[in-house]
Amino acid sequence: MTSSSKAIAACALLMVVCIGALSYWSEVRNDRDRGWVTRTLHVVEKLQALRIDITQCETGQRGYMLTGQDRYLELYRAGVDQVRQDMKELPDLTADNPREREAIKQLDPLIASRLAELNEGILVRKESGLLAGVEAVTRANNGERWMGQIAAQIGEMRDTEAGLLSSRLETAAASTRKIKVVIALGNTLAILILLIKYFVIQREIGKRNLAEASLKLSNEQLVRRTAELSETNIELESFAYSVAHDLRAPLRHIAGYSGVVVQDYGPRLDAEGLRFLGKITHSAKQMGRLVDDLLSLSQIGRQELSFEDTPLDVPLSQAMEDVAPEWAGRKVEWQVGELFRAECDSGLLKQVFVNLLSNAVKYTRKQEHAVIEVGQTRQNGERVVFVRDNGVGFEMQHAGKLFGVFQRLHKALDFEGTGVGLATVQRIIRRHGGRIWAEAELGRGATFFFTLSSPENKPREPAEVPLKEKKEKEEEMHVARS
Repeated sequence: MTSSSKAIAACALLMVVCIGALSYWSEVRNDRDRGWVTRTLHVVEKLQALRIDITQCETGQRGYMLTGQDRYLELYRAGVDQVRQDMKELPDLTADNPREREAIKQLDPLIASRLAELNEGILVRKESGLLAGVEAVTRANNGERWMGQIAAQIGEMRDTEAGLLSSRLETAAASTRKIKVVIALGNTLAILILLIKYFVIQREIGKRNLAEASLKLSNEQLVRRTAELSETNIELESFAYSVAHDLRAPLRHIAGYSGVVVQDYGPRLDAEGLRFLGKITHSAKQMGRLVDDLLSLSQIGRQELSFEDTPLDVPLSQAMEDVAPEWAGRKVEWQVGELFRAECDSGLLKQVFVNLLSNAVKYTRKQEHAVIEVGQTRQNGERVVFVRDNGVGFEMQHAGKLFGVFQRLHKALDFEGTGVGLATVQRIIRRHGGRIWAEAELGRGATFFFTLSSPENKPREPAEVPLKEKKEKEEEMHVARS
């Protein structure tokens, strides 16, 4: 996903979150507005109930005054209790409105005075009878005045609550309209962002399809190129095999005829001539060894591998027997650990150990007490075989040259060799699906590591190498004479 796509997605997500937050805030505010409206309606209802309850008190008192029956007295008392309950609840309902609380303070003594007057008439009626009660009520009848004031106060409070109710309803409606507009705009913007995101995704899909088509084309070209390189490698291997094979006979001729010259004409030559012939013979033999190594390297790339479950201790033991003559007469300490089993070509793995052990023996030659260690370890969960020595070592900056053909890190005068052995080892390890590398320090020895995996055994058809009968005969011809 590109940075622009991520930015668009982030904007869309932010917009959705904002819409959700606004919706939640709108719902909370609507609940609060509904609460205020409900409270205002309760106040209006309570004021209406208060007036009715006072009227009930008056009705009960008048009935009792006229009839003296207790049922009117009960009606009066129920009205008084309800009035007191109403007056107790009103302050809580108007706690947010100082003006209404002030009106309640003015209303409370008016109601108390009216209830006291009603109660006084009932007491006179109880004690002195109907005529005395009527006379007392007539003499101190302020009921109309009290009720007028109470009605006016309640009316004023109801008008206040009505105005407050209207204001709150309008506020709630306006808030709802605003939230609806904001949510509608937010949803529109979110849809617009999603549409932009859709087109961006479509554009990226188009680019990806083009990239995949280009990658597919590149892969096809790579496959063709790999096939071409494979064919070229086979041809090069065949060419190297042919050249190396054809060089054998001339080199043997050179060595043989040089020996003949030394035997037959040696007395006629001076010391300098004999030295030159000796160098020719030595160089021919050295080149013969190089040709043999090249043939071995070429054959490894051409031959079909035979994989089988093999304890690596077996090819190691065989290699140590082959290398034994190279360290005869020297003091060499061998530290050999137990190795694991692996699917491999036992013969080629023996060659790997022969080359690595031979290198270790050769490059510890200058050590009075040579130590060569063979064992296994684990690196990144992978089993690794190592061959370590305390020889001359090398500088790690030159490690990349180790496994190249004809690459040498030491002078031929100091350590003999053809520079093909490690290249052969690398080719064998690669054909086993593994890898090889080295770690060293100049003057403090070297360690070679290699791994083996489950390789794909895909034998290649060896190229036809025409060998002339004449060359076969020349190779078998002995030129040395007794």
